[in-house]
Amino acid sequence: MDDVYVPWPRFDRRAFLLLLDEQRRLLLCGACCRGWTVPQVRLDTGADYLGQATRFLRQRFDVRSPRFSALYGLHQSRREEPWESDRATASRVFIVRVTDDESAAMQRMTSGHALWTVTQLRRRRREIFPEGVVLLTSGYVEGWLPDGPLELS
Repeated sequence: MDDVYVPWPRFDRRAFLLLLDEQRRLLLCGACCRGWTVPQVRLDTGADYLGQATRFLRQRFDVRSPRFSALYGLHQSRREEPWESDRATASRVFIVRVTDDESAAMQRMTSGHALWTVTQLRRRRREIFPEGVVLLTSGYVEGWLPDGPLELS
């Protein structure tokens, strides 16, 4: 029998979703092995960032009409990081405004979801993946970070 090798798609792009509610709290998931993290969508080379992020929000959190702000950048991992991070990864961070009702529903999905204020984020910043989420969130909430393209290299 001749098996045909079909490679996995190369997930070399990611969309990180910073879900902020009306009280300016960030949704975090603590059920992951890396500690607290924001939801992320891994994309293969041909996938559309905004389309995949919108689909993920609808399927996972039942958010039907997300309101997006976006930051764009390129992340290059250090050599000592795991192999999957050992290459340049194009990333987009979407700041998504959700209602308090939507955020409460997300938090009730599992005991691993939590809503943290900027003060809580700053206090526990070393527990949150990816690094820089607290800075981006606080900058956006406090108004010193503009809505638009930034170079994050």
